[in-house]
Amino acid sequence: MKRLTLTLAALLLALSCTMCAMGQKAPKVIRLNTPTYTEGMGLMEALKNRKSSKGFTNKEIPLQDISNLMWAALGVNRPDGRRTAPTGSNRQEIELYAFFEFGAYYYNYKNHTLELLAEGDHRAITGRGEAANAYLDLLFIADTDKTGPGHRPGDANTVSYVNVGYVSQNVYLYCASAGIGSRARGGWNQQKVVETLKLKDSMIVVLGQTVGYCE
Repeated sequence: MKRLTLTLAALLLALSCTMCAMGQKAPKVIRLNTPTYTEGMGLMEALKNRKSSKGFTNKEIPLQDISNLMWAALGVNRPDGRRTAPTGSNRQEIELYAFFEFGAYYYNYKNHTLELLAEGDHRAITGRGEAANAYLDLLFIADTDKTGPGHRPGDANTVSYVNVGYVSQNVYLYCASAGIGSRARGGWNQQKVVETLKLKDSMIVVLGQTVGYCE
């Protein structure tokens, strides 16, 4: 039954991508699968294989890998709501956004879902180079309203930069374990990102990361 459920979920995501390519609307909510904790290579082998990749393609990444990736990056891994990547004083100020060919999404870690923010292909605004070619681009954004005094824009955002480093490495390691390419990058279009995601003034883009199969 579990295998059937996962297969149906993957088929629904593939169908959604096809519908978007035909000019139909992107799904408002993508319900991600429960992460699989026992598949893939071990930590030491993943560390050995971790690298920044090149030659990204738009080949579809299976829904289970997308589900695992989002959880590995910044999902909930304990009953008290704490997550896979640490933040200073457990502020949990880092938010994760996912850009596909069919739309830009917010990762709701509490529900383990992707929620549509903007239809269409906005991958090119997330970074220079191959960002527009890959199946998935991520942006890590810090909400400085959550960091408290001393960590405001233009002040001591070093803490948030460090926290995003943990999240990015989680992405790198999962991708290495799953045979998927990844590359952290800068060069996002700040104005278009703010407009597309409708970001608050307190939110700052810290880093982008491209994910996809490579040639």
